[in-house]
Parts: sequence; C-alpha cells; structure tokens
Amino acid sequence: MPDPDSQNTKVPTSPGSTDKITTTEDAHRDPERLPYNAPDDGQSAITSDQTLVRRWLAEKSSGTQEEYARDLERFVDFVDLPLRYVTLGHLQEYREHLADQGYAPSTQKRKLSSIKSIFTFGTKLRYFAHNVGAALSTPQAREKRAERILSEADLWAILRDEKDLRNHVLLRLFYASGGRVSDVVDLRWRDLKDRPDLEGPDGRPGGQITFYGKGDKTRSVTLYSKVWALIVRLHEEESEDGYGAADDPVFRSQKGGGLSRTQIWRIVKKAATRASVKLTEKTRSDGVVKRDEDGNPIMTSQVSPHWFRHAHASHALQKGADLELVRETLGHESIETTKTYLHAHPGKSSSYYVDDAPDYDG
Repeated sequence: MPDPDSQNTKVPTSPGSTDKITTTEDAHRDPERLPYNAPDDGQSAITSDQTLVRRWLAEKSSGTQEEYARDLERFVDFVDLPLRYVTLGHLQEYREHLADQGYAPSTQKRKLSSIKSIFTFGTKLRYFAHNVGAALSTPQAREKRAERILSEADLWAILRDEKDLRNHVLLRLFYASGGRVSDVVDLRWRDLKDRPDLEGPDGRPGGQITFYGKGDKTRSVTLYSKVWALIVRLHEEESEDGYGAADDPVFRSQKGGGLSRTQIWRIVKKAATRASVKLTEKTRSDGVVKRDEDGNPIMTSQVSPHWFRHAHASHALQKGADLELVRETLGHESIETTKTYLHAHPGKSSSYYVDDAPDYDG
C-alpha cells in the first residue's frame, strides 16, 4: 500500500520507546490521494503520531500499555500509513486480515478494540477531524465468563492445599476482596487497618483494605474476621523477621521487595495445579504439547488471579448479596458489568414452569 509520507511510520513496541513513529506534520496533502483526517482549525495540542501514541499509552495501566503498543505496531505495519491517513476502509481490511490469519474472535476483538481506542482518544484531543474507528464493528466473541468461575469446591481445594502462609493469604485476599493483580501488587501495610466495629460470624473483629488500582482509582474494601485474622498473623510473622513496617510490601519476595505480577501469577497457577483444578496440557509457544521424561503431557491449571475475582462476584450474588454492593466492592464503573455475573450463573428461569413433560422411558 503506498505511503503518502516517505518516513518510517512504525509505532513503538514499548511506552518508553517513541523514536520509530513519524510525525504527520510534513505529510503530503495531495487531494487526489488519501483523505487527510485533521481538523481545519489546527488547534490540537498534539502535533505528531509519536506524541499521540505516548499520551494514549500514558492513560493505560502498565500491563495494558505493552499490549496496546504491540497491537498498534502491527496495525501500522499492515497499513503502512501515518494515522491521519487511515480510513474506515483500512480498518475493515485489517479486520479481514486478522480473520484470515486464523485469530480467535476474542483475539480479533481485542486487537481491533485497541486500534479503535487510539482513534477515539485522538478525536477527543482534536488530533483527528473524525473518528474513523467509530463505525467499525468487531467480531462477537463467545462469552466465556461462566467457564472461568470457580465452584466453591474447587476454591476450597486450592486454599486447602496451600500451606505457605504468605501464599495462602494472597489467595484468600484475592477471593475475599475481589481484587485485581494491579490492586494487590503494590499493596503496603499502611493500606490495611483494623476495624473493631466489623464483627464476623464468630464475633471477632475485621479490618479494611484500601486499593490504589486500575485507572488510579481508590476504593476501600472491608474484610471480615476469618481472612482478617490470617492477615494479622502474617503481619506478626513479618514483624518477627524485621519487616511489616508501614511502607513494607504485604506480600514480600525472598529478596525483600514486593512480589512481581509474574510471581503472583505463578503462585496462583501452582496452587491451582497442585489442587488439580481446571487442568489443561501445557504447550510451547508453537503450540506443541510439553511432555515429561516418560512422554506424558505436562499439565497446568487454567486458573489465573482474575478467576478469584469472578468467583467472589458470582458466589456473593448467589448467596444474596445486593447487586450494587458487589459493584462497589469490585469497583465496576457500570452496574451492567456486575450484572454479567448473573448471566454466567443464572437463578431460576422460565424453563422451571415447563419441566413437567413425560419422563424418558427408554
């Protein structure tokens, strides 16, 4: 595809690298070529694709930044154009390309949503005259949330078999608070406090935890006696080892710093695999199944930290928790997001009333 700008148009693969994307300041404006999607008033504070990408990524979490940067880089490699020359037709061609490459609908949807996001962001900042991505539809991905909700039996098995106190408290906190990895990874002891006024079923006091997580939003979650007692015990052990100060991490690594995202994922994965919950064959990056010395497939669990958040929402709603209370605890912006857990584990349906057909007599 011809490039109206002779400069390299690749976007950075990481938020810190912005030297590979060209500006569109000197791009050709030949009316017989592609439309130039910039406002006529020239009042945008953004003057280049490079700056736009940097500002766009800055609004994302650290994990999302890398993913979005990769998605955008692959899109720009495909269209080989500065962003102000991209049209809806280019986006539609890229959608067809992703389908031809055999990506699952959910992956196609995610990759296209990343691209739509930067055009929405750029239009709000008046870098683009029109949001060319607004009309682009994305593939309908199958809703798999119900498959990622742990039953209470599976959850208890994971917790029962985790004997390390730090790891056990980590798992219990994911479930009890509905927290994300981004909520927990930077948690410090100053973010937790006793709440003697919160009595659990056993009459013992509870506590409160404050998360500074996704989108720099702050939310506090109250925890009741059973999990809070374990947190207090962990703090006592940390204090005995010379840690546990206000600025020390709640979940400390062997080197003294906080656990990384990768370490947290490994703890969860190892605990779920040990309990034989949601096992699947482990594969290499090329899709080949990994095998042990005897030739047997190596198994690993599909469970991730986010499954505990799903379990919290589903189990709380099943046991009669108010929908708005669950929304506030999980930090959902929209009640509609919380309602999806009702769809994943519905209660009685109208099929109850038509279940009196004759018994099978085969």
